[in-house]
Amino acid sequence: MAFVNNLLHLVNPGRVLSNRIPKHILGINCCLNDNNDLFFTQKRYGARKGKRIAATREKQKLARIRREEMKNAPPKVWKPKKLLMDKRINVAPKKFNDEDRKDLDQIVDNVFIIEHYKERKLSFSDALSLIRETHDSTLYDEPNALLEAKIELNLRTKKKTKFLESFRGIISYTNEFSFGGNRKIVAICKTEEDQEVAKQSGAELVGSSDIINMLKGGEISMENFDDLVCHGDMLIELANIKNTIGPFFPTKQRGNIGFDMKRLVKHFVNGFEYKLNKDNHEPDYGFVKIPFGRLAQTDSQLEDNFQTLLSTIQTNQPAGAPGDFISRVLFYSEPSPEMFPVAFWDHIDGYEDPNQLVEDVETDQEKKKAIKN
Repeated sequence: MAFVNNLLHLVNPGRVLSNRIPKHILGINCCLNDNNDLFFTQKRYGARKGKRIAATREKQKLARIRREEMKNAPPKVWKPKKLLMDKRINVAPKKFNDEDRKDLDQIVDNVFIIEHYKERKLSFSDALSLIRETHDSTLYDEPNALLEAKIELNLRTKKKTKFLESFRGIISYTNEFSFGGNRKIVAICKTEEDQEVAKQSGAELVGSSDIINMLKGGEISMENFDDLVCHGDMLIELANIKNTIGPFFPTKQRGNIGFDMKRLVKHFVNGFEYKLNKDNHEPDYGFVKIPFGRLAQTDSQLEDNFQTLLSTIQTNQPAGAPGDFISRVLFYSEPSPEMFPVAFWDHIDGYEDPNQLVEDVETDQEKKKAIKN
């Protein structure tokens, strides 16, 4: 047949001398008419109608089964991609994960390897007592040392490929404590009464249009101050120098605009600035480090401050983000390098002990098996 196709390509299409082509080459799929016109017939043998219908029904049946399986399948658990890092640089993931470790109830001796078992979370009072032991007069001799918390966060958002990039803010505690010097604040308000209140509350520089003009002319620079607060009546006038003051411009999200100048100034003078620290290799992991008291304060005062800290950090979780925002909390106090994991879920609403949740699921599964049997 290849010979015939080549021959038809060379001569005039559709007409070949019959005596030039042997009959056994033409085969049964070729024929000649009276004018020596060469015709080729192509036969395609399809399956019978009944078999075609049966094959279609089988495909439809398999499609229905797949749809049912997808409908009844358990929700997929999102897992971050494995880190593609060079092993020679010896970099390990910073996000803590003890899911593959043994449960604590499997410990049979008072001496064991910590890395083989799940992390033991301490109560708030137990963590404080352990830190105070290392800071008494016999060791570090720092009974009034600063108590700090490292709060590890889950930075996932509603979209799987998007993660929380950054956030920062100011937090002020109910039970105040000394920490370096007070923050330098610029207060902008219109009336003399509000200006006097701002001065008494601790503002470093107080004024109205005169301060705005000085900032615009470069006579005052925000590099010499920690923050700026503004009364609501001066916001429109302050908007003229929005590009000049940059990130210090008052916004509702930052909370540096309002009508109660006493509360506003005290919040920023006595408050502590916090910001998100991210990891370049793990986009879903971040943490915040911030002090919340001193060891000389009472447990109840420190607990109140800790609850305020957790509730403030929680407000930064993106709307619709899956899972818990706060994943782990560690207490520490310099100069000691020790960090103590704390059962933080007892001090904030909406969180539960993850180990208890696993036990409840296992108990429910055992009950279902017993009912079936």
